[in-house]
Amino acid sequence: MAVGVVTARVRSVMVGVLVMDVVADDVVHASVSGDITGREEGEEEEGDTEEAVAVGMSQPMFSKVLSRVLSALLKHMRSYIVFPEVGDLPTVKGDFYALGHIPNIIGAIDGTHVALVPPRESEQMYRNRKSYHSMNVQVVCLSDQYISNVNAKFPGSVHDAYIMRNSSIPYVMEQLQRHRVWLIGDSGYPNLSWLLTSVRNPRTRAEERYNEAHGRTSRVIERTFGLLKARFRCLHMTGGSLMYSPKKVCQIIVACCMLHNQALRRQVPFLQEDGPAGGVVAAVEPAENEEEEDEEDDTDNRDTVIQQYFQ
Repeated sequence: MAVGVVTARVRSVMVGVLVMDVVADDVVHASVSGDITGREEGEEEEGDTEEAVAVGMSQPMFSKVLSRVLSALLKHMRSYIVFPEVGDLPTVKGDFYALGHIPNIIGAIDGTHVALVPPRESEQMYRNRKSYHSMNVQVVCLSDQYISNVNAKFPGSVHDAYIMRNSSIPYVMEQLQRHRVWLIGDSGYPNLSWLLTSVRNPRTRAEERYNEAHGRTSRVIERTFGLLKARFRCLHMTGGSLMYSPKKVCQIIVACCMLHNQALRRQVPFLQEDGPAGGVVAAVEPAENEEEEDEEDDTDNRDTVIQQYFQ
């Protein structure tokens, strides 16, 4: 049996254990008889994916079972993707401070792209700046790579800053402002009262020290993307483009984020596997900084941090 198929089966077993961990109280039935008809636009209909081969079923059956598993998983989303509560803030801030010595950080935010085969009628919406089709996925993570928030609803052509403004994050962070906490993000975002970005053109040694600390702290989101995509190869470019509708791709991404968190909680070992040409899927995803959209920055908090901690 090919090594790739064996590896896929081992990975499928590990994912299956995580899935059952989440949906242990649910009963998921998949009929093995009768005619299975109907297919969401964009879903694969010919040939079997690596995942279908790994579990020993046809692609149509795999797609139907996948829909049921996703439905069962997503009912538990709010239990497995949780933003820090007020009582958690001191610990979360302390853990982030250990990374780069920037105070009051409770999350790192960034976007990552997951390739898909786009709907024909809106193909251009999904073409990203690197000229392939994708969903642009916004993630907020903690210092231990736990995913505390995910938004997977936007096509690849949409800018990170636009996604952030139209997600739940501004509301959540505004509610926490009396606790003087911040997210940290790259230059693809505006500097806000609750979001610290790097200084684009540092002019002082203090600003340079701040940028160095910002880099040490914010790199955790790149490591999170790297681990997520290495554990769930369907999200990585080396796994090919997802052949499902954008709605289902969104569900797959969120489910993978849930299982990623459960794997961290359970300390499930990462299955290192060979990538293309004998390489290994990167445990750190290179940053894809986008140019910030024209938006007035609120740099007061950042200036205060630089003056108080990096002079």
